[in-house]
Amino acid sequence: MNNEIQSEFNRLTLIQKQAVDWDKGPLVVIAGPGSGKTKVLTLRIARLLEQSMEESYRILGLTFTNKAADEMRARIKELVTDVDNRLFLGTFHSFCAEVLRNHGSHVGVNPDFTIYSDTKDLNEILTEVKSRLEKDNIIEPIGVTNLLPIIQYLQRNLLEPNQSLNTLIKNTNLRNAVEHIYVDYWEKLKELNALDFDSLIFKTYMLFKKFPFIAKHYRTIYPYISIDEFQDTNFAQYQMIKQLTKDKHNNLFIVADDDQLIYQWNGASHKRLQEFKEDYGADLIQLTDNFRCPSIVVEVANNLIKHNKGRLNSKEPIRATKDVEENSDVLRLESFYTFEDEVEWIVNDIKERKAANQEGTSYSVIARSNKLLNAVYEKLKSNEVPVVISKRKNEFESPLLYWMHSLLRLANKRNDTRYLNEVVSSFEFFTKFHIDIEEIIAWSDSRDGDYLKGFYNCITPFDIEKQFLETFRLDLVEGKSFIDFIEQSMNWLEKRIDNTDEELKLLYDEEREVWNQFMGNFYYKYGNTPVTLSTFLQELDLSSKQKEPDLSYVQCLTIHSAKGKEFNHVYLLGLVEDELPSYMSKKKGNNSLEIEEERRGCFVAITRTVETLTLTFSERYNGWSKEPSRFLKEMGVLK
Repeated sequence: MNNEIQSEFNRLTLIQKQAVDWDKGPLVVIAGPGSGKTKVLTLRIARLLEQSMEESYRILGLTFTNKAADEMRARIKELVTDVDNRLFLGTFHSFCAEVLRNHGSHVGVNPDFTIYSDTKDLNEILTEVKSRLEKDNIIEPIGVTNLLPIIQYLQRNLLEPNQSLNTLIKNTNLRNAVEHIYVDYWEKLKELNALDFDSLIFKTYMLFKKFPFIAKHYRTIYPYISIDEFQDTNFAQYQMIKQLTKDKHNNLFIVADDDQLIYQWNGASHKRLQEFKEDYGADLIQLTDNFRCPSIVVEVANNLIKHNKGRLNSKEPIRATKDVEENSDVLRLESFYTFEDEVEWIVNDIKERKAANQEGTSYSVIARSNKLLNAVYEKLKSNEVPVVISKRKNEFESPLLYWMHSLLRLANKRNDTRYLNEVVSSFEFFTKFHIDIEEIIAWSDSRDGDYLKGFYNCITPFDIEKQFLETFRLDLVEGKSFIDFIEQSMNWLEKRIDNTDEELKLLYDEEREVWNQFMGNFYYKYGNTPVTLSTFLQELDLSSKQKEPDLSYVQCLTIHSAKGKEFNHVYLLGLVEDELPSYMSKKKGNNSLEIEEERRGCFVAITRTVETLTLTFSERYNGWSKEPSRFLKEMGVLK
């Protein structure tokens, strides 16, 4: 090991060292909250890379978020130099996008495909498909309007179009409609040369299954595979991995925690870890030390989660390691008469703490539902406390960056009227130039159907800097260098930002930071390798457009959004029956999988804590009386 890796290795616990030293064969690392699992994962990858400098093989690391992949990549870069071309570290979707760029033609996917990440786009396709089928009397009208979750379920369970759904949908009319809509949905995506998130996984699975030589090719390239947050894999993701590895390759190193599985709705299963152990004959080690939470928080977390019956056998409780002086403020339980009182108290308490505490202290308010969360958000906002609701944002919202993104999409698909409309409307908004879109379409269609060229031709008479128009023509329309065009255009856009109002200017500044961060990660990932515009757009479409808030902001998060994060001060509100656990999960029964998932959600929420945890509940919500959550009693904080 080099000095940097050895130094990091020496600071590990014995069980962490055992994981980092793991060489060949399948291993499950059960990593509880705050157990240093990212350090273990990155240090092992760095060790493998550093000890095989003369080798040409690559290492594959799969995560569930780009943020996690970026952080891990940065850590590895600090430990090992010159390994960019030997490491793929990204999400399942980014890996599948790369595979399909190279080999997707075998399953009907052209390499310049578009990724539809926004549910609005997918719902528009489904609405169009459904309307046409009804109009042609191929299906009868059905009451179901929200079809996307059904299509997603079919794809996540690897059910191909034209496959009978007899066992899934009993209603004949609905089954007939869904079967036809599913077929036409895939056909429409193919016509658009587009994929959604689920079909990225599905098509890659199909590719590996139908063309084993391609899976063998990737097994040869990637003799070591690491997977983070494995408990969150759905059926399609796991089957894709099995098709990739087959029985020829089992150097799988997975990090997981069945107590933090909160994505059953997305197809994750509490049985997946046991299934992996049996499928691969994997060994198992557990990282029990918690380096994040105060001991009292670890204690109540253990009290809570032991009530779940579907946990792995022989699992040990997590163990607190923080040597801190604990006081009555570390864990607080507060009760109120109404939810309004609860919100008022939380806001005032945060204001007092922020006034007294030093800078660099983080705060989060966590709730089971957005409805409760929004009430706190609005109250904090009205009290002029910096606050943000964390969410994934798939599209830029500032007109200038929205225009840039749409323009690049149009450059990639020159005859797409939707992208042309987006380009024209956003351009008109921030330049105030009037453009006749029908004139562009007519001019383009009479020549070669190139709407990008038509748009360029339309704006040349306007009072626009000649340098910008020249880079537009050479670098984008003629395709010399879209990267150079982006750099030149950003300079041009900066000059126009003063013409927008303050709110849009602030939004632009935030999204410009996101853009700059994306570009930095993109350059790091691809270096000097020539990259096509379609590849650039695929990477951009897979990235969230939401800026990570700085510490001055209170973060309002749902439990799902809070996963993977930590905060000095955590407030978990709405701890009543019908909220946490939810009414729908209670209907499934006290020992149901749904109740166990709610309990895991509560476990995840409270273990985000670094310094203090505040639990709150009220007697009345929206005029309805509520009982305190069973989880408070299970934690041992309420008698």
